[in-house]
Amino acid sequence: CVPPFIFKNKYRGIGYSMAFFLRSIFLRKLYNFREIIFEERRSLDKFFFLYKISEKYLTDWSVKNKMKNKRESIIEAASKTFGEKGYSLTTIDEITKKAGIGKGTFYIYFKNKDDLFYAIVEENFNNFLNEVKTEIEKIDNFFARLKKFIEMYLLHHEKNYFLFKILVQEKPSLKRGEFIKFWNTFFSKWDFLKNEILKQIKEGTLKKLDPDDIMYSFLGILHGNIHRWLLSGRQHSLSKKTDTVYELFINGIRK
Repeated sequence: CVPPFIFKNKYRGIGYSMAFFLRSIFLRKLYNFREIIFEERRSLDKFFFLYKISEKYLTDWSVKNKMKNKRESIIEAASKTFGEKGYSLTTIDEITKKAGIGKGTFYIYFKNKDDLFYAIVEENFNNFLNEVKTEIEKIDNFFARLKKFIEMYLLHHEKNYFLFKILVQEKPSLKRGEFIKFWNTFFSKWDFLKNEILKQIKEGTLKKLDPDDIMYSFLGILHGNIHRWLLSGRQHSLSKKTDTVYELFINGIRK
């Protein structure tokens, strides 16, 4: 700022005015500058905050993704080995070696070989259900949908026969409570079909029978044919039994 004493006495008032004027401009500029600095700092803090948050979630996602990949690797390796050697002859060491992981990593995801097997069965069945629901939703007629379901179920077991074979012939052990829970979960997944049957009963196209009895009978016919096919050495395509299963089932429940 310009000091007032450099002006002569008669101009000293002007000097004071100019000094205060220049001082006010300087302070305003300084204030604006400080606001800019604070705003930049707030932006920078916000940036680092968002960076930390994104880093956390990206890291969490990365870890979860890696864990998912390892679990899928174990399931894929076990499915191949079970298919080649059967359940009893397959060891956890063989599975971990084929999956490219350490044995300790295996136990992060599964309690034991039985736990792994039932996880494979559940995942396999869930994938099948997603496919079949997508397919039969395109069909309007109940009986045509049911026949398509039978065909897809038999084809699925033809492709994944080793799972059914292990369940029936080798019977991996589960504690009673876990076994009941497994089968209750399995049968609950059939509710979409049971609800369709119940709807048809109400509409009068099917006999008034207990829907649960119908479902258990339906599964019995399906699994009986799959088991017989396995015992015969899989000499023909299982899907050829679609009409047989359909006729046996429908003739028993249709009015």
